[in-house]
Amino acid sequence: MIAVRIDLASPHHHYFDVSLSFEQPDPDGQVLRLPAWIPGSYMIRDFAKHIVSFEASSSSGALEYIRPDKSTWQLAPTEGPVTVRYRVYAYDASIRAAYLDLHYGFFNGTSLCLEVLGQSQQPHQVTLVPPLDPALTQWQVATGMPVASVDHNGFGSYQAENYDALIDYPFLLGELSRISFHASGIPHELVLVGKHYASQAKLAEDLTKICEAQHTLFGGAPDFDHYLFLTIVTDNGFGGLEHRNSTALMCPRDALEYGSAEAPRDAYVEFLSLCSHEYFHNWNIKRLKPKSFLPYQLDQESYTEQLWFYEGVTSFYDDLMVYRAGCISAEAYLKRLESTISRGLRGQGPRRQNLVESSQLAWTTFYQQNENAVNAISSYYAKGAVVAACLDLLLRKTSAGLHSLDTVMHNVWATYGVTGLGTSQEELLAVCNPEQHADITAFLEAALYSTKPLPWQALLAELGVQAEFSPFDPISQHMRTQGELPQVELGAGLQACPQGFNVQRVMEGSAAAFAGLSAGDTLIALDGLHATEKSLKLAQQRFQPGDTVSIHFFRDAQLHHSQLTWQAPVPEQVQLTLADPARFPWQPN
Repeated sequence: MIAVRIDLASPHHHYFDVSLSFEQPDPDGQVLRLPAWIPGSYMIRDFAKHIVSFEASSSSGALEYIRPDKSTWQLAPTEGPVTVRYRVYAYDASIRAAYLDLHYGFFNGTSLCLEVLGQSQQPHQVTLVPPLDPALTQWQVATGMPVASVDHNGFGSYQAENYDALIDYPFLLGELSRISFHASGIPHELVLVGKHYASQAKLAEDLTKICEAQHTLFGGAPDFDHYLFLTIVTDNGFGGLEHRNSTALMCPRDALEYGSAEAPRDAYVEFLSLCSHEYFHNWNIKRLKPKSFLPYQLDQESYTEQLWFYEGVTSFYDDLMVYRAGCISAEAYLKRLESTISRGLRGQGPRRQNLVESSQLAWTTFYQQNENAVNAISSYYAKGAVVAACLDLLLRKTSAGLHSLDTVMHNVWATYGVTGLGTSQEELLAVCNPEQHADITAFLEAALYSTKPLPWQALLAELGVQAEFSPFDPISQHMRTQGELPQVELGAGLQACPQGFNVQRVMEGSAAAFAGLSAGDTLIALDGLHATEKSLKLAQQRFQPGDTVSIHFFRDAQLHHSQLTWQAPVPEQVQLTLADPARFPWQPN
């Protein structure tokens, strides 16, 4: 067994101390490696750069080592046993790495646990040492890793069957709140760290229904005996990462509050959707996955063309399962769907990059986005979800209701998920078209390999859902209300600041672009008036396309002056209306 000991060494300085012990080193010099990325987050993060000290020893004394590359240590030849001690800086306040301060701790094994190459299939024992700092005496531990021997707070020993399992059990540490519930008889917990005002009973009720709705879809629960929603509560953070019997989440504290009205608050529904998304991944990426991920190559990029399915389809089902579970109304679900369609199709990016390329290049174009992303890339999440919705409606149409995307999920899970075979792109395309219908073949070819328009509007209209279009508010990036519809548009994303507006992004071909505005500028005046939310809104209603006004803005602390010629608004925000409920395809269970 390989032993890993983790000490909360210095929360003031954000350090974990780790020791790694093993009995039989490679006689030619044992090689140790830390992953360069974490599965589910397709970006090289080079976690080894956070190791600030390193030493190794055996029975014969200290061991020399070399660094063959940025993620690897090679020890001098020796006989066992060997112990390696190292210190890790942990101040990444996300769910992808490691974090430690006096308020909470969190880590993934990919950030803390070196792999002993050649011995990855050995069992690993992880011992988490109780903190000595008096400020942390009330801390508890939450993790899905099987317990060996722990104290009442969860500190002690855990065991993973191999290294792959070790890095798939995140740990959450702190003064924890636990909300327990059962879904299909399986214990589940929503575990919270951070100040919150959670609607605990309502969260337990709604999460139970969402989990069970997904069990129904797939014909049974996944192969775990308990499941954890490990949640870091913040002011405005948001995100999730799937694991084998848990998910690591980050959410704003107000997202945990149902609200006082009969209908849930938007932020609460957003959190349910996040939980639904990560839970759906129990099937769609954790157990069913691309062949190229079998196994993951954690020292380099693992490429796949299939993220349009594994993230796009999941992004379609996340909101749908919240609705099917009865947690939101049909009208609320359509609001979620119209937001997904708008995000997926907005800007030049979806017209430039097809979804297969978006999937293949996730490592750079999606995970390393810059201010020009809206003009350059397509999201395999949001546009992938629109493709999934279209595929579902087309399957219903071409099979006279016999098939739907549910059929696809049943078939792909039974054929490639339960068996552990993994999928190729060709196999996915085949299972997405169970009757090999020519219309669906043509749709998939166009939707995935080209940037042709998707037929979502016509397909929805056939089923009693009507679509209208409106321009975005440049500040909130949401649709204007009818009484605020602008006559002209700036074509930039803005964030209010004391001086005026920080320019976050500029749409290609827009009035802002031709006026010389760029991301990073600070717009301070329009037509000689201080740029504020009120003055901008009035200007957009006062002027007509073709009118010209002066603008003033700062770039690199230097004042610039230019002329802006207003353009007509581009109606890219979708609004959906349920005109005929009897034909609505997505009824709750």
